[in-house]
Amino acid sequence: MKKRVRFADFMVHFDISVYVQFEVYPIQEWEEIMTGKKGFDYIDKEKEPDAIKEFEEGKCLKKMEGSYCWRGVWEGRLYFTDVEYWGEELLKLSELYNKIEIWCKKFIKERNPERLYDE
Repeated sequence: MKKRVRFADFMVHFDISVYVQFEVYPIQEWEEIMTGKKGFDYIDKEKEPDAIKEFEEGKCLKKMEGSYCWRGVWEGRLYFTDVEYWGEELLKLSELYNKIEIWCKKFIKERNPERLYDE
């Protein structure tokens, strides 16, 4: 099962089938002046900072991906998709990962309430 959750300037795509896996995509907010309609676009990975209206696997800029699970201990894995990052960008991604970790723990505990989780 797939789920999308927005965290500020990022849309996180979760695959919650067995383990919780996630992909992090930066997004750009927009607002139409005439109508006041608001929305967001993904960023084209080949023509950054151009926008892509609808998500397309492989065409949208992805900053990181990972997984999170309970195996007697909390285990999180993180994979960066770019070769180079700015220091400020890493700080922002680290803060985002902390929020993703909280979301994952909550989801896993609600999905399997009968298990004992050690904090």
